[in-house]
Order: sequence, then structure tokens, then C-alpha cells
Amino acid sequence: MTESLSVLLTNDDGIDAPGIRALRDRLADDHDVTVVAPAAEQSGTGQTRTFETLDYEAREDGYAVHGTPADCVAVAVAALDFTPDVVVSGCNDGPNLGAHILARSGTVGAAMEASFLGLPAVAVSMYDWEFDPAGDWEPTYDQFHTASDTVADLLPEFVAGDVLPTADYLSVNAPATEYADDPVRRVTRPTEEYELRATVTENGVDVEDRFWHQFLDRDIPDPEGTDRHACVDNEVSVTPLTVPHSVADGATPGGLL
Repeated sequence: MTESLSVLLTNDDGIDAPGIRALRDRLADDHDVTVVAPAAEQSGTGQTRTFETLDYEAREDGYAVHGTPADCVAVAVAALDFTPDVVVSGCNDGPNLGAHILARSGTVGAAMEASFLGLPAVAVSMYDWEFDPAGDWEPTYDQFHTASDTVADLLPEFVAGDVLPTADYLSVNAPATEYADDPVRRVTRPTEEYELRATVTENGVDVEDRFWHQFLDRDIPDPEGTDRHACVDNEVSVTPLTVPHSVADGATPGGLL
């Protein structure tokens, strides 16, 4: 029997999103889950904190915070005096892949906030080949089962330090259930591929991140072992990450320039 953990669950899609409901229901089978999540969608906020008074209200399904995912972690720990065994952020309705995406993702931002507070964390996202980076996409509850099962399986061993013990937090990307209900789980690193294109129009500049078009076309230059490569193969990508940010090789902190 899995040892019960105290889990703080948050996300960036908002407390009413199907992904957080699916993850809450699955984790509640084995663990004590407390939801502290944004009252409304906060996608793309990264680790942004709100430095003003935050409103929140207790609801039947948890606490709804009028702030960012990182705010939710701060409110839970500092205001609600909640010290969980682990923080889980998600399940995001869309992938969070690539080194350039990590700092932008509110899902990953909550995990980073938890890590800086000394709490192990897991950020989890679901990818669907119907995913639209422009946001015209409505995932359903059932599509998050594979991602939720993955987290439920990884959580006890990760918290105990039996799997990926040097990681402060994990970034997990899992396929929608209809594409792979028992996929391979692969340890990955964030891909460093990044391509921008810009078109100047009479109304301004349209900047396009080709990263997502390559992903959806499954036509990528990424080497094996990267997160985007694993996902193109319909695998679960598990990326172990650390905080704080590393100092560049060759730099001598305290030295003079």
C-alpha cells in the first residue's frame, strides 16, 4: 500500500480546469490532497509573484486565489500555514517543453516556487496532437488519466528520494490518454532548440515561435534524450531539474571584473 502523503495541488489553468480535477481525483485515492489554485487562468505567468494584497476564498474543492500559481504556493505555505510533503502543479492542458519555455510556464513556475521553499515538486502537463498553441482547444477530463496515473506512480518514490534523488523538481509531459494509456517513461533534458520568425505588417509585427509548429508536425531536429523528442514518440518525458539557477562555468563569485 502506498504511504499517504500530504499533497499541495495547484495549477495555472485555474481551479475549475479539467486537468486539476482529474489529478486531484487520482491523487486523492492514496494521499491527503489540498487544492490551492488560481481563481482564473494564469497561463504563461512563469514564477511571477503578486506584490500586493491577494484575495482568496475557501471553496468546497479547495482555496481559490486571485493570483498566480507561484502566489498559490506562497499563500498555502505562508498564510494557510500548510507544509506539504510535496507540491504538484497541473495537470496543464498543453505541453511544457524546451529550455526556453520553462521560465514562462505558470505550471513549472509553481514547482520552482516550491523548490525555492525547500519542498519537492512535480509539474505535470498533458500533450494532445490536436493541441493548438493559439489556445483554441478544449481538452476533456478523460484525456488526463495517463498524466494523472504517471504522477501517482512517481510521487512516493520521488518524495522518498528513491528515484531521481538529485532533482529538486520534475517536469513531466504525458500524452493524452487516447494516444497511449501505458507509455514508456523516459528521463529527458529540456531541448535547446528555438526558432523565431517575424512578419512585419501594417499593423505591427507578428512573431511566430516555430517550436510548436515543428512539434505538431512531428518534424523536429531534437536529439534523443530531449523532452520534445520523447513526446514526439508518444512517450512520457520526465525531466529532473534543480534550483537555484547555476552559475556559468569559469565564473568566480566574489571576484572583480
